[in-house]
Amino acid sequence: MITMLFYLLVYFGGLLRCISGKPVYGLYVYFFSFYFHAPTQWWGESLPDLRWSLIAAVVTMVALFIYPPKQGLSFWRYRENRLMTAFSLLVIAQLSWVNNTGIHLEYVMLIVKFVLLIFLMQNIMLTSKEIKRVILVNVLGGAFLAYIGFGHYTSGRLETFGNGDGWDSNLVAQHFSVLIILGGYLLMERFTRYHLLLAFGLSVVLYAFFLTESRSAIIAMALTGVIAVFFPPPGKKKQLLGLMVLGLVACSVLMGQQILDRFNEMAHPGESQDKSAKSRMVIIKVQMEMFKASPWVGHGHRGTLLLSPKYVPAEYQTVSSSGRSVRASHNVVMSFLVDHGLIGALLYFATIISCGFRIFNARYQHPVEVLNEHQKRLGGLQVAGVLALVVFMICGLGSNNKKLEADIWLIAFIPLISRLIKEEKDKLNLAHPLPKVGQSMSIT
Repeated sequence: MITMLFYLLVYFGGLLRCISGKPVYGLYVYFFSFYFHAPTQWWGESLPDLRWSLIAAVVTMVALFIYPPKQGLSFWRYRENRLMTAFSLLVIAQLSWVNNTGIHLEYVMLIVKFVLLIFLMQNIMLTSKEIKRVILVNVLGGAFLAYIGFGHYTSGRLETFGNGDGWDSNLVAQHFSVLIILGGYLLMERFTRYHLLLAFGLSVVLYAFFLTESRSAIIAMALTGVIAVFFPPPGKKKQLLGLMVLGLVACSVLMGQQILDRFNEMAHPGESQDKSAKSRMVIIKVQMEMFKASPWVGHGHRGTLLLSPKYVPAEYQTVSSSGRSVRASHNVVMSFLVDHGLIGALLYFATIISCGFRIFNARYQHPVEVLNEHQKRLGGLQVAGVLALVVFMICGLGSNNKKLEADIWLIAFIPLISRLIKEEKDKLNLAHPLPKVGQSMSIT
């Protein structure tokens, strides 16, 4: 009862603050309802079955139109938004030809909410301070999600979290990997009191991340760490090195024998290879056949699952809650190809690639000595956002994360940070004009 009252107090209190002139509180409430997710919690059984996050998004939208930002509302200025809008229109159009409109309608509602969320985030998170606070809220929310998982944990893999449709260990690890990257880069900034909360939240999330024993997520984190070496935030090379050393220490402490055993199974194919890892390659081959059956416009949401009884060999199928033998996708690239065809996959991954190239915007041509802390912070946020998107997409090669929201959040604020960086570069050019070719720039 106390937990339920706390949830209602925070939820409606935040929305009241939102509609009273602070739309950012509506965004906080959205993330709060995302992590607490009342419908799947024991204390939420007494609450009405409402779309709590959707209601928060709608109220925030109303507040945003009542109290728009000074520079006005914007959306079409970013190419990523145009691509995502085109993708959402394709998803809606698919309702006219998919085999199971009920299942596909679920994703239609989801993608419409995602586009709405991008609009909200880009018109609310207008400063680096607000972006940092949103990241902190998510890290603390992730820590709470981990705490819920700890309550059910006895041994083996950390599996039960009770969020949304019920995330498994792989999906949770993928989401946590994003939080670890974003939060880790915030730790490199000048120390403030927020660092204490951030460090606490990250410690809990990191511990839960390794308890999931997700091989794809651990590999993705390692590969992203290699990429990070080539893109240090402005003026933060030493801090980045220190963060990486700290990460290696944490990895050596938290990498248990069970994780090592799981990796050993991957390294020795044959009878010793676990069926889970082997089945992924089988499913990918099968998905290629599904894709060829409708290469341009796809079969609709969860196409692999619906078509699996016809395509997937019986030994690789599992029994669903309805009693049918099916098999879902374990690769996000193949999921988009099967579900939405080549057109849909190109629109979505063009959005991801466009965000990825924005990492080069984080580099300032001016010497670090002329950059202020705000400019360095923006560069660090840009690098963190792109690398978080990289780790998320690499994770998706081992487990389908199509319905997770972390990529949508990153698609929202990566272009936004790029715009803020451009504005700061324009200010720098006025204060410290760049030298002509052949001249050197003196710092006084």
